[in-house]
Order: sequence, then C-alpha cells, then structure tokens
Amino acid sequence: MNLYPGIARLYENRLLQSELECEQFDQALESLAGDTEDAVIHQIFKVFDDDTEQEEVMFSLVHFVESVQMEMYLTQLLESLPEMLEHARNWAIVLNQRILLDDSFRKDYTEIAVRMPLRIRQCLAFLLEEIKENEPRLYERKVNRILGRLNVAGK
Repeated sequence: MNLYPGIARLYENRLLQSELECEQFDQALESLAGDTEDAVIHQIFKVFDDDTEQEEVMFSLVHFVESVQMEMYLTQLLESLPEMLEHARNWAIVLNQRILLDDSFRKDYTEIAVRMPLRIRQCLAFLLEEIKENEPRLYERKVNRILGRLNVAGK
C-alpha cells in the first residue's frame, strides 16, 4: 500500500495500543492539518479500524475528516465505504450516523450518493439499512428518504 507519508504514520499507529502510538497518531494528524488534497482525504479513510483500542483518540480522526470541505469529505467517504466495511464497519456506521443527524450534510450526501456507481450505492444502502434496524426511531425516516433516491434495485 503506497500511502502519503502523514497517512502512513497514522496507519502504522491506528490500533492505538500504547501511549507512544497515541502520541505518534496525534502528531501525524496534526502534521496533516490544512492538507486537504483529494488523495490525502481518500487515503485517510484507510486509517479507521474497528480494532483500535483508544476510540477517543480515533475520534480526532472523525473530527479531522468532518472539518474538510463538505463535498470532498462526503465524496471520499462514499468512495471508501466498500473498503471500510471490511475493516472499519463500526467507524463507517459512526460517520454515517453523524451525517444522518445533520440536515445539510444529509441533503448533500444524498445528492452525491445518487451519482455514485451502483456498487457504492449498494454498500451505502446496506449500511443505512443496518443503522435503521439498530435505531429505527432515530433514523428510519432519514434513511428511508435516502434509500428512496439511491435506485439500487434491479440495475
């Protein structure tokens, strides 16, 4: 895997199993501040890992991706979903739940998602169904609106 240097440091320390890994993770994330190239943002989603031991430290990565330009963040998240479902399913759920709860993000997310390839729309639909199933009172209406636009059946 050929990663941007700052992303490589994040990736190497993503499990956050020691204080040193947490410090190196934080330093690597700080070094990326202001670097919002598409390639960097796309690669950063490879860092999320469900096996991380320090979720509160990993949340700094959540805040980082949410701080970049909205369309870039949403597009890169969608493009990263198939891979995230393999090793960072819980983080994909967290990111999508946060999007669902924000009217502006949710509206833009839907508009970007409907233009994505079928494979990505299917991954998103699968993930949204899981979110809806786990917390229907909070997410059902929001998820159903998005699913109604994704057009994933029969194509």
